[in-house]
This record gives sequence, structure tokens and C-alpha cells, in this order.
Amino acid sequence: MSRRAPIARGLLVGAALVAAVAPRPPAFIERAYASGLYPTLQFLLTSTSNAVPIAIVDVAIGLAIVLGAWWLRRLWRVARAAGWLRTTGRALAGIATAAAVAYLWFLLAWGLNYSRPPIDARLGLPPGLPTAADVRGLLDEAVAGANDGHQPAHAAPADRARDEQAVARLLAAVDTRDGRPRSTVPGRPKPTLLAPYFRMAGVDGLTAPVALETLLNPDLTAMERPFTLAHEWAHLAGHAPEADANFVAWQIVTQPAADPVTRYSGWLFLLSETANQLSAEDRRAGLAALAEGPRLDLADIARRQAQRVDLVERVGWRVYDSYLKSQGVTEGVRSYSRVIELIVRERRASRPVPQ
Repeated sequence: MSRRAPIARGLLVGAALVAAVAPRPPAFIERAYASGLYPTLQFLLTSTSNAVPIAIVDVAIGLAIVLGAWWLRRLWRVARAAGWLRTTGRALAGIATAAAVAYLWFLLAWGLNYSRPPIDARLGLPPGLPTAADVRGLLDEAVAGANDGHQPAHAAPADRARDEQAVARLLAAVDTRDGRPRSTVPGRPKPTLLAPYFRMAGVDGLTAPVALETLLNPDLTAMERPFTLAHEWAHLAGHAPEADANFVAWQIVTQPAADPVTRYSGWLFLLSETANQLSAEDRRAGLAALAEGPRLDLADIARRQAQRVDLVERVGWRVYDSYLKSQGVTEGVRSYSRVIELIVRERRASRPVPQ
């Protein structure tokens, strides 16, 4: 082994530790990373991964398994010759080095977006939590929108390529409005070996930071797919927290230029989110006016979600909850529902101030 190898490993592990504990001033991250380095990285990485027909994250997982098996076999041979104590130290050093490389790449490629100022601060939204009346008003709006949008959304035959192009155009419009220095490159949705896990854990989609690519649950219904795409592409645009990505996705699918399928997908999302935040009585009262068409679409989504395996779902979401909290999202997975608060606060900001 080269004498330089332990030094290089030590430098990598040290750099990862410094990166983990060093302060990340949000204003600096916003200026230097989110509005500086990241848009160029996203353009390069997603453009490259889009040109590859298979999911790069699948290849990375496969390589990790193969290399891990080879490495363990080699350690076993070394341990029999040199002793377990020395081999254990070498194994820990190897694991620490691999973890350091993965963590540094995660931060550079995407993870520093968690340290941006929150989206409500960037937009200057007025403070204040939504009241029950605010949420009920949104539910009533979602019911009316879903009732009106069901027939136009189902009038056209399902066309995934058309839906992707429609969401991509709307994403570019949001990027332009927000002053993003470079338009987001939409990730090409690919089949993935993680699909069985997505089904069992109830995961709709994933933005893989290995190469900034988009992975979707293959069982998504045609009516929920556009919003899920918008959510994952909002992640690619640099909106890391789940609530921020949901909020940007809502802004994407509710633009005046949105086609019927895309807009209807947004109404179905808002229906579920608002209903989950109301009391049982208010929820029943609000959903009483929902027409049969949207009810059938929600039933299709429920049947898809019934494939979840309780143990896999609980473990998967508990791990993800810990991950989010480690990145500064104090609410963990509960942060998904904060999108309703952001929508209400945005509505308040757009109302004229009484004189």
C-alpha cells in the first residue's frame, strides 16, 4: 500500500467532518451555491443522466454491492494472514473513507440546498399559521376545482410524453419568474430497480443525488403523475425541503397555461392535503360536494397505495424522517403538510391591504 493512501484517506475523512460541522450561512449558500454553482452542476449532471437509458443510481447500487462483496472477501483473506485486530482497523478506515466521499458528493451535488433560506423567507410571505377556516376554504376550492376539472382531464387519452413536456414548460416559466440564473433541466423519468421498494414503502418519487435524476413509482395513476413530476423537478430546481418542493409544484401546476390534466393533478393533491389537516366532521362536510368522477380517481390512488407493506413503510419513513432532521428539517416527514401553510400565507400576501 502506498504511503500516500492513509494521508489521502485522512484528508477525505477530515474534510467530511469539517463540512458536517462548519456553519452554513443561508445568505452565502443562496448566493454562492443555490444561485451560483448549483444551477450549472444540475445542468451538467441531469443532462448527462438523461442521456443514459438506465437509472445511474441502480448502477451505483449494483457496483456498491459487487465491490462490497469483493472487499469483504479480500478482508477475510487478509485477516487470516495478518490477524483480526489489524484487519478491523483497515476495514474501519475503508468504511470511513467511502462514507466521506459519499457525503462530500451529496453536499456538492445537491445537499447544500437544505441550507438555503426557507422559501417563505425568500418570498417574504407574511407570518401566521392557517386557521381551520383557511384550510376549509382551500378544501372547498379543491373540491370545486376537481369537480370542474375531471371531465376535461379525462377527455384526452393518457400520454406520458405530453404530460412531461407540459410540466417542463411550466417549470421553465416558474424558473424565469423566480429569476433562476439557468433554467432547470427536467429529469427523464426512468424505470428503476427500486420500484418494488417504492410500492411497499408508499414512495411516489425520488430525486437521486448520485446524478440528479428523477425516479417515479411506476404505478402512479395518470391523474397524479403530473404533480409528482412537478414535485421531483422542484427538487432538481434546488428546493430541497419537502414542503418547499410541494409549494413550488403547486405553483407549477396552477399556472394559467397549465393543461387540464396537469391542473387537475394539482386539485387532487390539494384535496388530499387539506382533508388530512381537518377534523373528521369538517372533512366529511367539505367532501360531501365532491362529484363521483374525482371520487373514483381518489379510489384508484387508494388502491395503488394499498400495495404498501406496513413494516417496510414504517421503517422506510422512519429512516427518511431521521435523514430530514439531520439536514435541518426539524419537522421531519411531517414537513410535507406544511405546504398548506405556505399556500395560505401566499394568499394573504396577495390580498390588498385595507386602507
